[in-house]
Amino acid sequence: MPGLRDLTLAELLATRLCHDLSGPASGLLAALGEADADPGALDLARESAAVLRSRMLLLRAAWGAPAPLEGSALRDLAAGLPGGHRLHLALHDTLTKATLPGPVARLVVNAMLLAAESLPAGGTIAIAGAPDGSLVVQPEGRGAAWPPGLGALLANPDAAWAALGDERPQTLLPALLALLAQAAGVTVRLLLAGTAEAVPPLLIDLHRA
Repeated sequence: MPGLRDLTLAELLATRLCHDLSGPASGLLAALGEADADPGALDLARESAAVLRSRMLLLRAAWGAPAPLEGSALRDLAAGLPGGHRLHLALHDTLTKATLPGPVARLVVNAMLLAAESLPAGGTIAIAGAPDGSLVVQPEGRGAAWPPGLGALLANPDAAWAALGDERPQTLLPALLALLAQAAGVTVRLLLAGTAEAVPPLLIDLHRA
């Protein structure tokens, strides 16, 4: 039932949005509460406010209405990634000079979010390619691993909808990436890894858009 599917997705996104914003918001409130007794708390409040703003901009780009995005702006959005202080975004020069169409930009930002979750100990999110051809996203770091079953979800949107049905938070980003790719008419799939230790690159194939 499309209506029920849409409602489930809206509920999961709202839950995830509140979760992702509650941490920096709580930090801001705690710092403001200590401001009278500790002058240094104001600095902490400013830092928490900056993190909150970055997180909001990131999630708006990921889950709001699609809008064109300068490739260089991905660096600013990466500052809002959960655990961002442990992450480094490596962008190919071609991307920093390009403008990503709205649906493509939203796919890339969601791939960044998924890559960040795939780096529990921190590391690098490498993005290469060109917006008029294909893009490759790859998490690199200790313990890096895409969520189990990601390839199957990308290959079958019906499986992505089914994955949302169990309402586990960790199922949202992989399933959402698959559904956004379907909506954009873009093929997204995992490639073969170069070595047994490497994480398979995620290909966003714009030739088929």
